[in-house]
Amino acid sequence: MKKIAALLAFSTVLAYGAAAKAADIVEPPAVYDWTGFYIGGNIGYAFGGDDKVGLQSNFDYSIPDIDKLSLHGIFGGGQIGADWQMGSIVFGAIADVEASGVSDDFNKTFDDGLLTVNAKDNIDVWGTLRARLGWAFDRVLIYGTGGLAWADIDYKIKGVDNDSGENFNQSDKSFRAGWTAGGGLAWAIDDNWSIGAEYLYVNFGEYNVKAKVREPDGDLTGETLTTEATPEFSTIKGFVNFKF
Repeated sequence: MKKIAALLAFSTVLAYGAAAKAADIVEPPAVYDWTGFYIGGNIGYAFGGDDKVGLQSNFDYSIPDIDKLSLHGIFGGGQIGADWQMGSIVFGAIADVEASGVSDDFNKTFDDGLLTVNAKDNIDVWGTLRARLGWAFDRVLIYGTGGLAWADIDYKIKGVDNDSGENFNQSDKSFRAGWTAGGGLAWAIDDNWSIGAEYLYVNFGEYNVKAKVREPDGDLTGETLTTEATPEFSTIKGFVNFKF
């Protein structure tokens, strides 16, 4: 009996030892690391622009709140960026450029049909250069972002006095810089690919567009009309990235 008891005790010790060794071999699941450089593509929609159009004359009168340009439309492009992860905190930088169909226009006749005004705002290309800061839950990243926004903006305004025939017509196509802020959510599908969605508010500041008033024969009247352009909009987009 003593031999049997000794054998049982010895086998028990061996079993516990084997179990402990097996437990040491089993590693905890790896936590995803967002650190790295990436490139990707995106597609989205712009909406919610609120650029109120009015006219101020150098002849000491104004026509306020004629109408507004609500910039909206589809855009798509690419992005490149880099992230660094420290614990659960992820910080990085991103630059993107978008081919854009963002625009709006109106044609309005008022003052008992005496004055017709047409305005149009069109953005063919725009982009951002931003920082982002987020919190990682393994393969899920929630982040805020903000920085510089830029765009090639084509702003046009024209009008005619339907009684006298006096008219004005001005186009301002220029590069404009502004700012952007928003946030997003990304999910790492595997070690390289991730997808996500992002919201941005984009504002390109305020600037004046001036139009000289002409007689029907083209002669200048000496009057200049000024409108303040304030192009801005919100965006929502989906994206896919490949991390190196």
